[in-house]
Amino acid sequence: MNNHIINLYKISFHNKVDDWGDLGREISKTINTNNEPLTNFLICWNSVREINESLLPDIDESLAHPNIEVSSDSPPVNIIMSDNSVDFYGFDGYVNSMPLQHFKEIVISWRDFLSTHPLSGSDI
Repeated sequence: MNNHIINLYKISFHNKVDDWGDLGREISKTINTNNEPLTNFLICWNSVREINESLLPDIDESLAHPNIEVSSDSPPVNIIMSDNSVDFYGFDGYVNSMPLQHFKEIVISWRDFLSTHPLSGSDI
């Protein structure tokens, strides 16, 4: 992902330590951006396999056929990809949009971060 996209959306990735008391501590991976729907959407897409098998093919389909609407969702946020853009929808309707190519680069970087050690769910 290029610096322009990182700076434009204020993207940062973090390994967070969750302390479960007597049950132990474990790592969870998080992303922060200045686009709350984007952040909430990606946090719910925390499986490399699901990103590779579902989300990235949907993005590629939308890039290949910009006149067709392709949708995807997570519990708090739905997206519709078309016309080289991705529109974010929350419980109250449309929230904002971003270029689809930026979204793809962010998704790929998020997927790559999820693949780094320590893996999410790792015990400490």
